[in-house]
Amino acid sequence: RHIEGSVLEMSTGGKKIAVIGAGPAGYTAAQELSKNGYTVDIYDKEDRLGGAIYTGIPEYRMSKIFLDKVFASMKEDKNITFHFNTKIDCERFEGLRKNYDKVLVATGAQIENTYGFEPGNGLYAGLTLLYDLNIRGNHEYYKKYKKAMVWGGGNVAMDCARSLVRIIDDVSVVYRRSEEEITANKSEIRDARNENVKFNFLCNVKRVLRDDSGAVTGAQLIRQELGEPDSSGRRSPQSVPGSEFNIDADIIVMAIGQKVDLSELAEDLKITENYRTTLENVFIAGDANVGPATIGKALMEGRAVAAEMQKA
Repeated sequence: RHIEGSVLEMSTGGKKIAVIGAGPAGYTAAQELSKNGYTVDIYDKEDRLGGAIYTGIPEYRMSKIFLDKVFASMKEDKNITFHFNTKIDCERFEGLRKNYDKVLVATGAQIENTYGFEPGNGLYAGLTLLYDLNIRGNHEYYKKYKKAMVWGGGNVAMDCARSLVRIIDDVSVVYRRSEEEITANKSEIRDARNENVKFNFLCNVKRVLRDDSGAVTGAQLIRQELGEPDSSGRRSPQSVPGSEFNIDADIIVMAIGQKVDLSELAEDLKITENYRTTLENVFIAGDANVGPATIGKALMEGRAVAAEMQKA
């Protein structure tokens, strides 16, 4: 079943669950709960199932056909109802808590790090760019740019670079560590190189350069050297004094990580342990729980949180 922009006034029947987020953790939990007789309503701000798989991963890298198959199967499940185009804010979150026996937060890690740089006039955050290309289809808009720089070394950065090189001839990636420490899949780096994406390793952005109108003209980079391992187990980058240099770019994409912000739902909502939160009968899973991770990890989180919700 599929309901567009639904109302939230639902009666509880002892086993009624609300899931916020139709990404892999959310839909997997819903499938597991339905198998055990729970009635599940899934809410998502987008118009289809998939979460970041749908909004962030380009079609050339991963076909979305499997999402259509998952959705078709779940639509036939009488215990599951989808409510798309429904953004859950604080008020609606309170409504869910009152009208459902349990609530699962599976909203992902949607807040993008910008390290104080103000997006606009050629400066974009990575997920924003991917949404613009994948969902809005604004490919023609980006053809006005001639030279792109992507800042970051994760899979989002590779997706941004590989998406842009299909539109813009000159695309480079700036990463503060060496290639050995990069977190993106090695196959993604290989494919990016084959598509003529250039790499600047052991460099970090110090300043974004703009002209008098505020439009991006490039970046001031500073070279890095690797020190002792940090908490991630990788050698930590340290700036080399006096090594600054400028590169030209009329579009810069910041793909430098995401974080979780639960305050959009409730100021006092915090993660505790075992997929639980500080709010009674509110659970959490997926990237919202562990931070940005793989699709496989999200699926595992969905199954695990479903098991935990049935214990409570």
